[in-house]
Amino acid sequence: MSNDFKITSDFDQLEDYKVSGNRLSVGFRPSGELHIENLLTLAYSSVLASRLGLELDLMCCDTDWSAHIHENHRPENSDVMKLFFMRDCPCSNHSNIAEHRVDEIRPFLKGLENYTGQKIEPKFLSQEGSEGYHEALKQVLENMDEFDEIFGGGFRRRYRSPVVNVCDNCGFSHSKGAPYSRETGELVASCRNKTCVSGFSRGQLDEKIGVYYLVDPVRDPSRDVAVHVFGGDYRDAAKEQKTSKIEKVAKITELANGETPHYFLTPMIADKDGKPLSKSKNTGVTVSEIDELEAYGEKLAEKVDEVLNEEKKYISQKELVFDS
Repeated sequence: MSNDFKITSDFDQLEDYKVSGNRLSVGFRPSGELHIENLLTLAYSSVLASRLGLELDLMCCDTDWSAHIHENHRPENSDVMKLFFMRDCPCSNHSNIAEHRVDEIRPFLKGLENYTGQKIEPKFLSQEGSEGYHEALKQVLENMDEFDEIFGGGFRRRYRSPVVNVCDNCGFSHSKGAPYSRETGELVASCRNKTCVSGFSRGQLDEKIGVYYLVDPVRDPSRDVAVHVFGGDYRDAAKEQKTSKIEKVAKITELANGETPHYFLTPMIADKDGKPLSKSKNTGVTVSEIDELEAYGEKLAEKVDEVLNEEKKYISQKELVFDS
């Protein structure tokens, strides 16, 4: 890990950085059915870790509440929502929907293992219990002016903070985040659930919390991460913003820890006309449309291995849909 971090899509360049640390970290946000873009990022991560001799640290970022505000709040009150890892599994065979999504891709992960020879075991951010992780979150919450500046002064126009707690009484959370008290070390917010009698909701950072997705990488330095891999959509700034997502991640991680790992950006997936495909636009192949996920994982890892030394910003979906 280094304060002199680099952002690249070039494997040869990444090798030249002489990265230090034992892990390559990648996370995925299962807000819905996983997309071929998610699978490509996981395949890149697996092959990269194998090439660099690093342990693959795969994290399900299931605390991401910001992605679920609009679809999962109570219809009569948009301020009240269920956190993602508190939602029911659609098949009733898992304790929550995040575990359901992870199990859907286990055959694919097995295929990656077959090709790279590297064991892959997903972890869940909602179960993250390290002292370093909670200290990093605390640093962000105690330096909200600097955090807001990373977002161009716009974050606190929408949210109270990038972390939210769960009401002990009703199990719901506030969609705008919860203010943090330096004096008590608590997240404190009014419970906006009209059927709840508690009035206020309090919680500690080491209890059930939701975390805005750009804060998830604060776990990296305490986990000895050398490289973090993100999908290609992180290379660009959101509409009407000047700072790219990956630059925001790097700045937030450094704010929280005083250091940050190197970053590798995978290609974006495009159609035959070069137009980017994405889950958010309901374009591109999803997991349920892929037959024999284990075999697909092996083939995708082999494809990534072939093109890894090419610096790619885009790759055609046609190249990633293999004949059976």
